[in-house]
Amino acid sequence: MTVVTPKKPVAIHFGAGNIGRGFIGAVLAHAGFHVVFVDVQKNIIDALNEEGGYDLHILNNGSHTERVEDVSGVLSTDLETIENVAKEPVSIITTAVGASVLPKLAKPFAQIVKTRMADKRGPINIVACENLQHATDLLKKEIEKELNDEERSYMDENIGFAVCAVDRIVPPFKGEHILDVGVEPFFEWTVDVNSLKKTDPDVHIKGMHTTDNLDAYVQRKLFTLNCGHAITSYLGFLSHKSTILDAINTPSIHSAVSQALRESGAALVRKHAIFNETDHQRYIDTTLHRFTNPHMHDEVARVGREPMRKLKRGDRLLGPIEMCREFDLPRDGLLTGVAAALLFAPEGGEDKEAKELQESVKQKGLNDVLLELTGWKDGDEDLDKIIREYEGLKGKSQNSRL
Repeated sequence: MTVVTPKKPVAIHFGAGNIGRGFIGAVLAHAGFHVVFVDVQKNIIDALNEEGGYDLHILNNGSHTERVEDVSGVLSTDLETIENVAKEPVSIITTAVGASVLPKLAKPFAQIVKTRMADKRGPINIVACENLQHATDLLKKEIEKELNDEERSYMDENIGFAVCAVDRIVPPFKGEHILDVGVEPFFEWTVDVNSLKKTDPDVHIKGMHTTDNLDAYVQRKLFTLNCGHAITSYLGFLSHKSTILDAINTPSIHSAVSQALRESGAALVRKHAIFNETDHQRYIDTTLHRFTNPHMHDEVARVGREPMRKLKRGDRLLGPIEMCREFDLPRDGLLTGVAAALLFAPEGGEDKEAKELQESVKQKGLNDVLLELTGWKDGDEDLDKIIREYEGLKGKSQNSRL
């Protein structure tokens, strides 16, 4: 297969799904790149090559459509074409495939490294735009396994592996064309400037913000958007709401989520000097407003799925609690969020983690499950509060079914 690209900067983007097309791919195209999407879905790749563009539907009051132009596609199994694209004036390669898929990209990425080394090509940057902290570091480790010492040395000198934080809600969307994608107006793509290499062409990417304190932005997003989204979904599930919109429009849930985000916000402002109370409260308000977008019909079951991953230490629920504990700050709203997550049990059994969590609580008891999740000592005050909230929420949810 031959992909003809114009004589302009080229960006290679792995992942042509809704998030890839609706967020990073669109940002790169609007910034002046010809974007080559790499994916396993032949129908999507064929459509990209036939159409050369797609419609981006901005879902908001007065929704409008933006055209994303100058794109093409390559199947991820077509290593020969990927090699040829890598010989173009590429300065950035990005991903949006899901963190669990990153290891599967090691071979095509390694081939790109080898091709550029053989052709004596200059530096490029690789940025894994996944909903996982330090996803790019994970990708780099997998690529290294596919290279010899000389190739790894070339990679260290010529390829920047930049970690980033990404933030845009891309809900399920049904358009008239297979490539149509719907997104919220808000987006934020923040990249660690210290891990970027100077490239040729070295193009300023409008829509990509760089910082020398990425951890602060990663935690701000994780402990605000992801935290609020998760708690909204779990409280929504217990209140028998089907969508995030229905849940957040319930006054009691809106109040509970707002409390949790104020608590996490107080810890973030204390931890990171680059944030202040006024600006962060504005960020919280913006986040809550995003949840109330009437055009975003995101399912509670989808947002809340995989609760065990969301209950990992340092993640969106326990992470802000630990930060609050570090500074001895109030955290009752966040503890309620954990209690709600422990009760998440959508019907159908499709969410294996939710099913596993419920079975674990049944077999071991809630106290022991919490000890394993948190690492706290038995009798910890916060642990006891979660158990009390758990019983209270469980009772309210059962009563509401009667």
